[in-house]
Amino acid sequence: MSVTCSIPFEVYHVVCDKRHEDLIAVDEKLTPTLEDYLRAIYRIERKQKAARPKDISRAQDVASSTVTAALQSLAEREMVNYEPYELITLTEKGRKEAERLTIRHHIVRNFLVEILGLEPQQAKTTTCDMEHAVSRQALERFVCFLAFIQRHTAARVNWLDAFRRFIQEGVDGQTCKQCVKEYMNALRLRDEG
Repeated sequence: MSVTCSIPFEVYHVVCDKRHEDLIAVDEKLTPTLEDYLRAIYRIERKQKAARPKDISRAQDVASSTVTAALQSLAEREMVNYEPYELITLTEKGRKEAERLTIRHHIVRNFLVEILGLEPQQAKTTTCDMEHAVSRQALERFVCFLAFIQRHTAARVNWLDAFRRFIQEGVDGQTCKQCVKEYMNALRLRDEG
């Protein structure tokens, strides 16, 4: 099984370059919930050019009144153009933030699917939980690791396939579970020492 990243290598390369850190730096004043709304509006706007509250309500699986409160909050932060009963669009500031959030989402999801081998549905759920909590430094390392893997997998390095086989079958008569137990015991000993 080879790794095929859904984000172009150039994005990973750019993020690893310190001159382009702003691609993954997000607005720390937004709550995870507002980040989710911003991404939902971004996805809808890309398909339909503008969003309606009922589109957002459907995408987020929430009541219309909840959407209104979120839109007001995003409008106060100058992330969306919002007036009651009008179409909603992202401001330039909101679009840039939504793009950064989307990149962060894809990076975490790619790591979970392509490196850890999670099933897509499980990765989707886990990504939604993780993406808001992953630090900028950790995300940068994910990106650089994914870029490294993509480049070296192309060079026929097969350690990733060996890792996936290890998860499935174990190695040298030991299962992944046994090796994890040994690893955790070693961590405990290191912590106690």
